Amino acid sequence: MTEPRRRSPRQASNRAVTPLSLILSIIYGSIAAFVFCFSGSFGTFSQALWRDIALLTVTVAATASLTYISLLLIAYGRRAAVEGGDPSEFEWHLLVPCRDEESVIAATVSAARTSFPNVHVWVIDDDSEDNTAQIVRGLMDFDVRVHLISRVRPAARTGKGDALNTAYEQVAAYIDQDSAVRERAIIGVLDADGFLSDNALELLAGRDGFGDEEIGAAQLEVWMKNRGDRKPRPQHGWWRNALGRYLIRMQDIEFRTSNSAMQLLRVQTGTVGMGGNGQFTRLTVLDALAEHYGQPWGRKLSEDYELGLNILSLGYRNHYLRQAHVSQEALPYFRRLLTQRTRWAQGIMECASNLPTLRRSGTLSPTGFLEIHYFMAQPWIMMLNLVLIPTLLALAVLDGSPGFLTDTATTLVALAGLVFLVLPYALWGPLYRRWGPERRIGFLSAVGLGLGYLVYVYFTYLYYPRAILRMVTGRTGWAKTRRNADDLQPARLPVPTLEHLPLLDVRELAELAAELEGHDEYALEVVSAYALMWPTRLDNLAAAVAAEDSLRARDAVGSIRVSSTMIGAHRLPAAAEAFAELIDEGDFDAGRRALDPVSSIGGETIAEIRRRFSDDLPTGRH
Repeated sequence: MTEPRRRSPRQASNRAVTPLSLILSIIYGSIAAFVFCFSGSFGTFSQALWRDIALLTVTVAATASLTYISLLLIAYGRRAAVEGGDPSEFEWHLLVPCRDEESVIAATVSAARTSFPNVHVWVIDDDSEDNTAQIVRGLMDFDVRVHLISRVRPAARTGKGDALNTAYEQVAAYIDQDSAVRERAIIGVLDADGFLSDNALELLAGRDGFGDEEIGAAQLEVWMKNRGDRKPRPQHGWWRNALGRYLIRMQDIEFRTSNSAMQLLRVQTGTVGMGGNGQFTRLTVLDALAEHYGQPWGRKLSEDYELGLNILSLGYRNHYLRQAHVSQEALPYFRRLLTQRTRWAQGIMECASNLPTLRRSGTLSPTGFLEIHYFMAQPWIMMLNLVLIPTLLALAVLDGSPGFLTDTATTLVALAGLVFLVLPYALWGPLYRRWGPERRIGFLSAVGLGLGYLVYVYFTYLYYPRAILRMVTGRTGWAKTRRNADDLQPARLPVPTLEHLPLLDVRELAELAAELEGHDEYALEVVSAYALMWPTRLDNLAAAVAAEDSLRARDAVGSIRVSSTMIGAHRLPAAAEAFAELIDEGDFDAGRRALDPVSSIGGETIAEIRRRFSDDLPTGRH
């Protein structure tokens, strides 16, 4: 077994945060000590030992929390230029774990392959019971860089980590065994609904990414791609749609501000964590993990965070790029969000068992040691606050503590509480507007979003108790979170009869081949590219309609119409024209219903292309 890489703990930090942390701790500690111990609002200090211990515990917790939040705000406010690199210097492979993802997988694969022509996309079908595998095989007919890895029960559905390990074995065998080639191979992980920003690979290839040989893995910022949806729950009324819009926007704020700030702080402390979507790792690092731990990904519920900890333990550096992002669906359903976050919280707490190995590795800096242990302790600290603060307040009322809710000191305490409990969270709304970037949001709206985010943050007091209860009762099984589109019932909208129009006119393809210097293979390339691009075009149209954005919708319709006309697919442009009339009338509800017939005609067109050219297609099936 190869020895883990060793690097000086000082190399783990780009900036010295220790002096600032110390100064903030003294300031906040003094304020917290006054509020909890000496103001009298929570009872008289030094009269009862157990109350003194409780007051000191709450004081320390408040000091740590406020110091941490302040460091996050400072880290988020720092702007650093990032230099891109040449993606062609690396070999890129994207792993996409799937289980019953027929509603999103075509668009994800299409977007990845059309945006990044040199990447390989490996879809891991975890014994889906829907048409996921069939959809991927259909795309493989047109693209040799799309691959399908099929898992079958009982070996399937044993966790995302196991699915990724299966893919790693196949990809590792597929890539040339030459060490120089493997050094250049980068393995990314996307959710089944994950879309990479156009600059993602360029920045990952730069000096702030894998252009730095010490970086073993990198994580991209996460955005919510449905943040503009006007009716995220189109089958329900205005109230549930308003709640859905609120939850979606809060998740976007969460990932693009406070979560991003946490990762930016971790860049300084050398403890960047990996996420389940938009993580990229060197193949050689995965090889080292497999040699050291038996397999790269573990079996914890947060296999992504566990991966990051194990990479750090081998002496590699994780990095975070805020200037590139991966987009995913936010959940507009509170119950599903609660379930998802409870699972994440439980998975993070499970990773505490990795800390002894990380400590023994000697790769953590002092600030990294503090950051990672504080992060892991947060659920327990929150539970202490949830119990101790209401208990101390209740006892103060029952004891008739001097001046409770009456004197000047208590008024100051209330004001301090307002400032220190509300402001640190409410600030994320204006910061989201300033640096999100969401400049279209007005300042007052941003303030309102910040106050809404304050409420959203306190939802964690629902997640963590449930996660702790599941841990202590030994429950680790979870049902898959359903996609938003899984709830939609297609409703056909009457459209003009189009059967008289051909799905595909091969004569026009022959004319196209003649224009392309008579080479039939060029025409074949065109129809293959069209088939691969179709899911992206349809998804662009669906997203524009969901956001009720007339300009984007017209552009999406125009793209469908022009590209389809070029290859002689006459029925689809006619359907697009009918759809455009709905957009011009501003009838987006009808547009939502009309998406299904457009999708059906598009699917029939692709099937016709496959039938006509089946013998000549550059099939990727293997």
